Amino acid sequence: MNNLTIRKVAVLGAGVMGSQIAAHLVNANVETLLFELPAGATPKGDLNGNVNKALDGLKKLEPSPLASPAKVTYIQAANYEQHLEKLRECDLIIEAIAERMDWKSDLYRKVAPYVNERAIFASNTSGLSINQLAEAFPEAQRHRFCGIHFFNPPRYMHLVELIPCAVTEAPLLDQLETFLVSTLGKGVVRAKDTPNFVANRVGVFSMLAALHHAQRLGLGFDTVDALTGRYLGRPKSATFRTLDVVGLDVFTHVVETMHTNLVSDPWHSYYTLPDWYKKLIADGALGQKSKRGIYNKIGKEIHVLDVATQTYKLSAGVVDDAVKEILRERDWAKKLAELRSSAHPQAQFLWATFRDVFHYCALHLAEIAHNSRDLDMAVRWGFGWDSGPFEIWQAAGWQQIAGWIQADITAGKAMSPAALPSWVTEPDRNGVHTVQGSYSPNKKQYQPRSALTVYHRQLFPDHLLGEVKQYGETVFENEAVRMWHMGDNIAILSFNTKMHIISNEVLDGILRAVDEAEENFSALIIWQTEPPFSAGANLLQLMQGVQQAAPDEGMFDKLKQAANRVKYTVAGGGGVGAIVNAATGNVPRVEEVVAKFQQVSQRLKYAQVPTIAAVDGMVLGGGCEFSIHCTRIVASLETYIGLVEVGVGILPAGGGCKEMAQRAAADAQKFSNDGRVDVFPYLRRYFQQIAMGEVSKSAELAREMGYLRATDRIIMNRFELLHIAKEEARALNATAYRPPLAQRQIMVAGRTGIATFKASMVNMLEGGFISEHDYNIGCRVAETLCGGDVEVGSMVDEQWLLDLERKNFMELLATDKTKARVEYMLKNGKPLRN
Repeated sequence: MNNLTIRKVAVLGAGVMGSQIAAHLVNANVETLLFELPAGATPKGDLNGNVNKALDGLKKLEPSPLASPAKVTYIQAANYEQHLEKLRECDLIIEAIAERMDWKSDLYRKVAPYVNERAIFASNTSGLSINQLAEAFPEAQRHRFCGIHFFNPPRYMHLVELIPCAVTEAPLLDQLETFLVSTLGKGVVRAKDTPNFVANRVGVFSMLAALHHAQRLGLGFDTVDALTGRYLGRPKSATFRTLDVVGLDVFTHVVETMHTNLVSDPWHSYYTLPDWYKKLIADGALGQKSKRGIYNKIGKEIHVLDVATQTYKLSAGVVDDAVKEILRERDWAKKLAELRSSAHPQAQFLWATFRDVFHYCALHLAEIAHNSRDLDMAVRWGFGWDSGPFEIWQAAGWQQIAGWIQADITAGKAMSPAALPSWVTEPDRNGVHTVQGSYSPNKKQYQPRSALTVYHRQLFPDHLLGEVKQYGETVFENEAVRMWHMGDNIAILSFNTKMHIISNEVLDGILRAVDEAEENFSALIIWQTEPPFSAGANLLQLMQGVQQAAPDEGMFDKLKQAANRVKYTVAGGGGVGAIVNAATGNVPRVEEVVAKFQQVSQRLKYAQVPTIAAVDGMVLGGGCEFSIHCTRIVASLETYIGLVEVGVGILPAGGGCKEMAQRAAADAQKFSNDGRVDVFPYLRRYFQQIAMGEVSKSAELAREMGYLRATDRIIMNRFELLHIAKEEARALNATAYRPPLAQRQIMVAGRTGIATFKASMVNMLEGGFISEHDYNIGCRVAETLCGGDVEVGSMVDEQWLLDLERKNFMELLATDKTKARVEYMLKNGKPLRN
């Protein structure tokens, strides 16, 4: 079989999933056609009204399915009456119409004559039989048919289930998996052709178990959501808020699929929904999309359905203090033991749902998945759990939990009387995940990860319990950072701090790493083993690292207690950590810390070896400043980058303002007309972004905002970050890398630019949109970006701009209102606008 290059994709169906799949394809720069039924013709004969309506809808969704609003223009509208011939040009066709076997089959018969012989045809069904769907295709085409199940929302959910029919060509699946993993950035699980496949089968049962036990124990929906969210390592939407997001009607269909097709299942009697649920659907209360479901937002208040009265009441679900203490336990063995032994209804609810999900997964593993890793990854990637069911069971003690499950089955407490399968209780079994692989009941062996070539790009794939985490060979390590390598000549620096915050010790570590890289390596990559890249600087950690003389102990204790209450990490640049010193009366040392931040940024920019920032997740404040000074940024699509220091009443002082002024000047030179250079138009966007503390909602938007340059790379799969960063380093060295020359002629907007920015802010101030202190901060951002009190068009160097950063930072730091903002942030975990 020849290799298939997927150049163009058609998506059939412009509904919620189809349009968002199309959006993610263009996010990945894949040429995409979006088909829908024809609408009434326009005067020009255009029948694409239905698709155009869907595209308009994409622009309004939050969080956005589009990496950039401009991406929507690359989706080509098409309809089944005028454009079927265009299918012949497509290498992959994804069907995403409503979950009706008859509708899908009719569509397949209609389009089959237009599908070229090398194309893959895939259904995005969430649970219908792939083999039954394949029967609607001519027999000669079935070998290129499969299921490709994206999860909603497709941009953000990592999972795609890949399901072959009986005759699907194995090499075709390999090629499609490669495309999904690297081009679209997905985590692929090969599923069997069973109802609802893997993730929905387990995830939906988990929700049904929660529904059953909540009713049995008299717990409200809001209480269940308080229990089953982040306390369990699951999304904040927990259980019933997730139902509202998914859509009550969609969930109904998935449950009905299980009820219809799993009649011999031991839990079949639970594959139904209660009358109150059916009444919501009949009333059009479908969840988020209809503005009302199990929850109902009235004004600014969230109300929740009271089943007893069939009315909504103010949501006030809380976790009992005793149960909260149990949930704070990190050891799963202790946590589950305490939940099981507690008589509190909330604890009993949690133990019962864990027990029944474990029981369900054990009994159905052989039927629905190839091995235990596939099941755990499907639930993690498809439902956002931090740990899969088998991982939790194994971490809690396999044999102990198995004994408790069996005891509850015997006592009639479990939802099903079915016995655990024999492989579960084998005497020497301590779990299902080991360094050799994950257990497959069908094969009766531990199966290693996929050997597909695409996974060679994932130097450190998503970690699974039982696997060994080993990140190369250490060069040096302390509490703040670790420098290491993988047996080649490329050094890697990772932060050891929580949320990868920047302390004084991190600054020292970066300086040491650059020195070490210049001496013994060909490049330096800053990469974190887990996101985020950096949430900026933590006030209290940096306070301890930079204070010169003992602060007032009362103030220190007050701030520390407040920060411990909110556990809030302040994202900011070099000066943020220093703020606490100001609050504690230790100002003289602050400027030295700011100067060190600037030194780090400049060392990264002018190092004798390439420096690469491999970023993912939050890249805020100082993390942003370090990144934009590196030779290259390699960013995952889900990178959220910004200079956010104004939130605590200061400005970027680690080189951020300087770098933005420098980039504006370079753009002005590049795009000047008739030799006339005006820097101000290019400076305006940087001023707005810094003054408003704007953060990009994707790496694509970060490029549009100027944080990423044209030479920086955006990748779709975060697990490929380190591989691509190393390839970038090698490419730079292949051209005999030299650092840029220090720029000594940077054109600035001067006092004219400052006056213009001030004038625009005066209007906002007088209109009540900003406060006096906001205006003060904005004026200082303007002064720094415009190069200070000089003539328009004056030339300055980098040090001039760095000095302005420090000056304005220090002057803001001395104000009472900035100190008030810092204290408020520490106490409340959110910014104060004073």
